[in-house]
Amino acid sequence: MDIKQFDLNLLTLFHKLYITGSVSQAADEMCISQSAFSHALARLRKSLNDPLFIRENNYMKPTERAHLLALYTEKALPLIEQGLSSVTPFEPSTSEKTFRIAATDFSEFCLLPKLTKHLATVAPKVRLQVLPASPLPVKQQLSHGDLDFVLGFQHQDSAMEGVRHLTWLSDEYVTLACKHNTKVQHQITLEQFLAHKHILIAPWGENTGVVDHALASLDLTREIGCQQASVLVAPYLLPNSEYVLTMPKRIASLVADKLQLQVLKPPIHIPNYHLQLYWHLSKSNNAAINWFVGEVEKLFLES
Repeated sequence: MDIKQFDLNLLTLFHKLYITGSVSQAADEMCISQSAFSHALARLRKSLNDPLFIRENNYMKPTERAHLLALYTEKALPLIEQGLSSVTPFEPSTSEKTFRIAATDFSEFCLLPKLTKHLATVAPKVRLQVLPASPLPVKQQLSHGDLDFVLGFQHQDSAMEGVRHLTWLSDEYVTLACKHNTKVQHQITLEQFLAHKHILIAPWGENTGVVDHALASLDLTREIGCQQASVLVAPYLLPNSEYVLTMPKRIASLVADKLQLQVLKPPIHIPNYHLQLYWHLSKSNNAAINWFVGEVEKLFLES
């Protein structure tokens, strides 16, 4: 095929549909109408002489030709974007860029209130599109090029090949219990800790968390009475119960009085957590990405 006669813009459209599996979602994320997207897809199908996607149960299933093309577009598009961005200045006061970020409810809660207030002043036309966090490895999430950032939650500040990061918040864990729990008052011993049923926060259905790992180092285990996905919901299960919950102090201190909860020091050593902002190495010279990272750093590390 003569590339001079091929509309390269269609590759961006193809890649978006390959990632989402939905014409309507892909069109929405590209800020074009579904009709315009369908017409462009028809042009691409004609150019490549392949249907590329076949609708099955409201999902656009890629053909073998589409899978092969995707192997190249997922590598080529981030490089092209980097090449364009390296010579394109970023003016926050006038930019209409949309930053796409994958995040859990807890990292959203810690970042967005302060960040959105700041952006309203310095970059009023910039838009944030926050997507649900994925259990996939961070590098894999960023390698497709659709995401600008992933907000990560780690217990050690470690480097990752092909990915850059900024640790923008660190804090400790506390244990919560209902104030009316007569078995625990003002402090909790290891014996009491193990005698209670615990709430496990597991965003992706994992069977263990940081507390279980800390207990395992002591050859101990705990009993899980409730497992659920949300850091923000978990403390609301404690009032008038005998559950205990070990969670980030940042949330615990905000809800303890309202929910009549005791804030206790865990009876075992649990490492502090670190909230990290990740972006792909291929975007290291992207002026918009570097500006965004700098704003987060100023807001949370220099204040």
